[in-house]
Amino acid sequence: MVAERDDADQSADAREPVFRRSYDWSATAASMATLTALGTLEEVDPVELSDVLDTTLYDHVNPEALDTIVAGEERVNLSFLIDDYRVRIDGEELTITRQ
Repeated sequence: MVAERDDADQSADAREPVFRRSYDWSATAASMATLTALGTLEEVDPVELSDVLDTTLYDHVNPEALDTIVAGEERVNLSFLIDDYRVRIDGEELTITRQ
């Protein structure tokens, strides 16, 4: 038997990070870190991610622009949605939560 939780509990759990890692953005492209993290969460090779999510990173954000902005000298705080995930980059940290 599966216990059901009320919507309030599910909403609170949905905001808990399912992935969190710090990166040196001068050595790791933000787009690749994002794809790798999402592939890990979906348990697929990042190359197959577009088949599983039925969307691409480019459908949500320009990967080259993302890499350029995040690798810049200024601290960046940004977020975007891709499928059921919110991707957030805050300084050196990449965090993904379920929506």
